[in-house]
Amino acid sequence: MKKALTLSDLEWRIIGALWEKGVLNVKETWQRLFPEAEKAYTTVQTYMDRMVEKKLLKKEKIGLVNFYRPLVDERTLKKRATEKFVSNTFNGSIGRLAAFLLDSWEITAEELGQIKKLIDQKAGETDGKHDIPD
Repeated sequence: MKKALTLSDLEWRIIGALWEKGVLNVKETWQRLFPEAEKAYTTVQTYMDRMVEKKLLKKEKIGLVNFYRPLVDERTLKKRATEKFVSNTFNGSIGRLAAFLLDSWEITAEELGQIKKLIDQKAGETDGKHDIPD
């Protein structure tokens, strides 16, 4: 497993905005995340530059403005973060995580139906995978 990166809440918000939009400059990111200026523009700029150093974002200067885009796709980064969380919190057991979530969260009938459907699909994918060929 690749080394899991640890992202702060703000880094997750920044990369989420970039996954959604593709390319943004600091001002656009800042305005999108903090329309009431709850954080300073320079804070967002510092975080985005650190994310470039972490190889999460690529920075490209066009004219006088730096534009940023994600270097890591959403699924890959979420998978790494989830693997780390499950490993640290549930001793690597997806079953324990699922049991905890089902026991701890209010789940609607619709969500439960979606979960059942996913389980059925996954069970269908694994049927026969470990059979010994004739």
